[in-house]
Amino acid sequence: MLGTGASAQHLTFAMVDSSHGDRGTVSYTNAAAGVAYNASVMAVEANSYGARFAYTIPSTAPASVRGLIIVWQVKDNSPDTAAFKVATSTSQALDMVDHGFMPTNSYTVSSGGLDTAWASTYGQRGYALGNAAFGTSPSQHLAFVVLDYGMTGDTGVAFYANLTSPLTYQAPTPVVRVDGTSAWFAYTIPAGNAFSGTNVVWKVTNGATDMVGFTTAPSATAAAAMVNAGSSITLVPAAGDITVVQLKRLLGHATGTVWFGPRGARQMMSFEVFDYVGAPDRGAVLYRNLSAGIAYRAYVHDVRVTPHTAYFDYVVPTGSLKGTIVVWKVSDYGRHHDHVGFSVASSLSAAQSMVENGFTPTNQYNVTRGNLTVHMP
Repeated sequence: MLGTGASAQHLTFAMVDSSHGDRGTVSYTNAAAGVAYNASVMAVEANSYGARFAYTIPSTAPASVRGLIIVWQVKDNSPDTAAFKVATSTSQALDMVDHGFMPTNSYTVSSGGLDTAWASTYGQRGYALGNAAFGTSPSQHLAFVVLDYGMTGDTGVAFYANLTSPLTYQAPTPVVRVDGTSAWFAYTIPAGNAFSGTNVVWKVTNGATDMVGFTTAPSATAAAAMVNAGSSITLVPAAGDITVVQLKRLLGHATGTVWFGPRGARQMMSFEVFDYVGAPDRGAVLYRNLSAGIAYRAYVHDVRVTPHTAYFDYVVPTGSLKGTIVVWKVSDYGRHHDHVGFSVASSLSAAQSMVENGFTPTNQYNVTRGNLTVHMP
């Protein structure tokens, strides 16, 4: 909230300054002037103590302001401040975002707050951000920026307002999951609120109609488990805008041509597999066991690469073993110390679980010739 009384203005925003393309959304209301709109940002410049961002007021806004190019400068300080200036062109707005500017309208944040933070992109699997207004009785609002770094290192912040209660708070989000067009995140309502200590789990979905929903959990541990499992949560339509971005990133790569097994039953495998997030895993395996008259080439379904070890599965496409689902574990501990092993899975879902969770192979071998390597970025 900027200002007080009848002239107060309400600004809510959520955005990411990213090398993959800046993204963000803004909701603005000035009741005294009869102005309200939602807009998408064209550029963001953020650091750990503030941000600058620009957008064009959309055609759905009142005629008196539609089409104006607004550049905001917000500072995460004590107290928080927000200021803006109208740019004469898109190029000028982008220059103001990049290099700073002297605002013509400045305000102290009278209620609510803002949060800016720097975060590394290394290991990032995805992120979500948005402004979402939903419900009528009560009328609720959620603004958030959440970043998914896998099982550890997630970060973000969420702002929630129940305009009927009234209940307003801001909370960090220590656990986040991004999967396709949906994101889950959890937090504990901070002290000083009627529901302090409550663990809340949200699911948000970016679609033709954006959707949001939440539930509570008995503990922070239970909330984290619900997020990581992608638990089902009842969703309702939301006004505003939600963006969910799953990043395509190579998590690891394994390759090799190796011989293994006892003399007279020697086997050979040549493989190259890739573990991705945000895109399907891929790779191929060439396998031969000449003593058993077996030879085939197969394409993998799932891959997981960890330090020194990779797991992958496939369905044998031809020959006497056609349809057999094979899951491999290959370990890179230096030439003369590599080893490989496999098990047969009962189904593709069972094979996927073995890849994701690891397993002890039914058939294990030391590599007798050749070499394999397992790489992580």
